[in-house]
Amino acid sequence: MKMLRKLTVALLVVAMLVMLLPGMSVFAADKKVVIFHTNDVHGRGVGTPELDKNGNPNESGQIGYARYKTIIDAEKAKAEVDEVIVLDAGDAVHGMLFSLVSRGKSIIDLMSLAGVDAMAVGNHEFDYGRDRLLELNGFADFPIMAGNLKKDGSNLLPTNHKVFEVDGKKIVVFGIATPETKVKAHPDYTSGVSFGAGGSETDLAAFAATVQGVIDGLPAADFVIMLGHLGIDSSSSIRTTTLLPLLTGVDFVIDGHSHSRLPDGGMVKDKDGKEVKYAQTGSYFENIGKVTLTVGDSVSVDEIQLIPFKDVRGVAEDPAVVAKVAEYETQIDTEMSVKIGKTSELLLQNIEGLAIVRIRETNLGDMVADALLKSTGADVAMTNGGGIRENIPAGDITYAQALAVLPFGNLITVIKVTGQDIVDALEWGAGKYPAPNGGFPQVAGMSYVIVTEGEGEEEAFVRIADVLVDGKPIDLKKEYTLASNDFMAAGGDGYTMFEGKEIILKHGMMLEAFIELIEDLSEKAGAKGFSYPEDGRIMVMSVEDMEPTVPTGEPVTYVAAGVVMLLVAGLFFQMSRRKREEH
Repeated sequence: MKMLRKLTVALLVVAMLVMLLPGMSVFAADKKVVIFHTNDVHGRGVGTPELDKNGNPNESGQIGYARYKTIIDAEKAKAEVDEVIVLDAGDAVHGMLFSLVSRGKSIIDLMSLAGVDAMAVGNHEFDYGRDRLLELNGFADFPIMAGNLKKDGSNLLPTNHKVFEVDGKKIVVFGIATPETKVKAHPDYTSGVSFGAGGSETDLAAFAATVQGVIDGLPAADFVIMLGHLGIDSSSSIRTTTLLPLLTGVDFVIDGHSHSRLPDGGMVKDKDGKEVKYAQTGSYFENIGKVTLTVGDSVSVDEIQLIPFKDVRGVAEDPAVVAKVAEYETQIDTEMSVKIGKTSELLLQNIEGLAIVRIRETNLGDMVADALLKSTGADVAMTNGGGIRENIPAGDITYAQALAVLPFGNLITVIKVTGQDIVDALEWGAGKYPAPNGGFPQVAGMSYVIVTEGEGEEEAFVRIADVLVDGKPIDLKKEYTLASNDFMAAGGDGYTMFEGKEIILKHGMMLEAFIELIEDLSEKAGAKGFSYPEDGRIMVMSVEDMEPTVPTGEPVTYVAAGVVMLLVAGLFFQMSRRKREEH
């Protein structure tokens, strides 16, 4: 008996000593989960080099999937990390030539190689059409998800969620797409697709009911992540920060769409008052997000981080991803030599190096503006001459030549403006005439006159006059739809009058619309090639040569006031004369 007691005591002592040893516990250790996330990559799958052409470190740039793959694999190799989840919140497959030539497949392939686990549908995933989105989903090694998308009453995509299990705990990720896609993508590409926000696709309450239905239909979970392309921009009535207060059952949000750079994430309370954190990385692969979860009795968010390019620029690129990039770049080089049309005349950007397109109307400026107008159906179009970069000589036109004209990857954007906004924009853009100006407005669907004074080197801008929309005088108070590029529409090149305007449509690259116009014109012209003569939509006249017509814009006030003063003076004169005659 004494022996048994001694043995029991000894065993208890040993057990206590074992418990005191480093790293030893009778309780299960918590597990660590790392989530990497991206959003709004916009086709920028190729990373920026660590060093610039002068050998200095690049301070900013695109991380790229080859570098991203190395970062992900390094995290997976850490003993203290039990699970790595890689998510993307949409707008990945469109926006640069690298993605355009393959119609998005190049980006999907790189994402698959990097190890992406799931992706939400962004509005730009529709830029190649609904059918192409479904094809891209088939190409991907991961699901592209949006539980709110319906076609003829059925789910548009085969999967709306993905389950990850860690130490018996289930983490469920589900995807949601913004209903703004209905106005920000080409209408043909979303035809027949419901986004769950009512008939107008702008009803927040209806959208919340749709999303809650998706949540309620998910499998049992210990932690639910909404992978949403909604954003937090105040101009969007349906956004993450207005939706979450109407929902229950969401524990965390990986977000996109608003290009918001959130180093520490954000937080909003749900319908039950629970605090729900959200994260977003900005845009263009300039950062990656890293979220750390702890899995124990429950699942909790420990840390939200934003990792910028400069912090990982020295990371080696994964060879397999680099090889795939090279494969697509070879394909692009081949595509560049493909003939897309033929012109019988020079399409003019510059004369002996002087960028005429920054000073006056040219046939190439007309073409680019017309491409915007025709692809959108807007009332008018306006684009900055500085964005048009090269001539196209008479003869065959290749893809490379079209790209040289529009090399910046700008997206077509349609905004709602007033007639006064248009006049203000013309005054600003043409205000440096006759000096070259990158913001010089090339237009379509409208015409205007630049009024000057002086001659030769003394010639100077006075004002804008005779602004006509579809051949009729512009109405300063009327609202018009204006097609432009995303740079100008956001206030770039000094066009602050456009900043913050309601976006009616955002779709496709300018380059795509320009190529479509070249192809259409060439097909109609046949073997001889097309010509595109200037049509006088931008005229320059001296003050002396101007007919006494009422100009547009601010001068209307002065002319009207002058007319009233003359009438009053005339009436006063008549009354005075009559009085004198009576006396």
